[in-house]
Amino acid sequence: MLDALHLSSFKCFELLDLPLGKLTVLSGINGGGKSSVIQSLVLLAQTLDEREWSKSLLLNGPSLTLGNASDVINQTTGRRQLSLGASAGNRKVVWTFSAQDRRAMALDLSAVEVNGVALDISGPIHWLLPETEAGDCAIVQHFKCISWLSAERTGPRELLPLLDAQHHRQVGMRGELAAGLLHWRESDAVSERLLIEGEPPTLFHQVRARMRQFFPGCDLQILPIEGASAVSLRLRSSAKSEFQRPQNVGFGLTQLFPVLVEVLAASPGDVVIVENPEVHLHPKAQQDIGELLALVASSGVQVILETHSDHVLNGIRLAVKGRRSVEPPQVEIHFFSRDAEGASRRLSPKIDADGRLDAWPDGFFDQFDLALAALM
Repeated sequence: MLDALHLSSFKCFELLDLPLGKLTVLSGINGGGKSSVIQSLVLLAQTLDEREWSKSLLLNGPSLTLGNASDVINQTTGRRQLSLGASAGNRKVVWTFSAQDRRAMALDLSAVEVNGVALDISGPIHWLLPETEAGDCAIVQHFKCISWLSAERTGPRELLPLLDAQHHRQVGMRGELAAGLLHWRESDAVSERLLIEGEPPTLFHQVRARMRQFFPGCDLQILPIEGASAVSLRLRSSAKSEFQRPQNVGFGLTQLFPVLVEVLAASPGDVVIVENPEVHLHPKAQQDIGELLALVASSGVQVILETHSDHVLNGIRLAVKGRRSVEPPQVEIHFFSRDAEGASRRLSPKIDADGRLDAWPDGFFDQFDLALAALM
């Protein structure tokens, strides 16, 4: 598990040391830094995956496109470098990347520190580390197991990509590969802790069962298209109706589907990042997805969640109180805002065994109370 994230001069952060738990909740105002936290994780994961033997940070790749050096280096520091790092167990790795020209489309690796000791990077580099260090680095392995589902998910589509099985290890940043993943891995076993009783323990049947929990009567089919590298996802909203194109059923079904596939297909040790799982879900379903993500985090999968929904947060709190998921010390909740000078600020309320928070900062899921007070 990744225990902490370390950022310096990255986007809105001059310096950030962010604790990570088995379940990490990122919340806060728009532009407060939540997306920058996620982008730093995905940026390293993308670079390790796409540039295995490179000495540069890949700013523009298949998962994430961030522009040039001036777009990612904090502008208030006046520097031409940034640092990204993480901790796991008793090891802390920090990579420093530099650019002579702020218009550069990639940043060069200029230093690597492990537990504060600088490593020699003059020789061959493998996964952004000296070749002799890379193979047994748990932090690198965690980054290579990151799956990211962005808030900008693919809407209802007639056809979805079907590639070879290796390209469906994840659901894709927009969820576009979820149907293909389910096609190839339909018989995979789901973690015992996540199983719905009375249903076969395979991925396909458990995804169907979870969909029915959120949308009673819902069902799905995955149909390969002969002669094309594509599959068709068909849905129905009740047992009495015919399977239909996704465009003809509730939008929430297609938005929830990749979330369920992502978390149920994950293996212990994986890191799952989900942005705004509440999109197009009614309040009860938002609460339920919060409870499910808390349960997933107790199955050995690390979950990093960004949300604007108090219902999702309440689902997590209810799961903790009901002893159905992670223990309170395993949950990290971070609220990002801005100070008077515009710099990013972080407050981190702690949750107890009854699901209560020890602090409720201004702007932290309090809009309902503010509106109610104005109406009284």
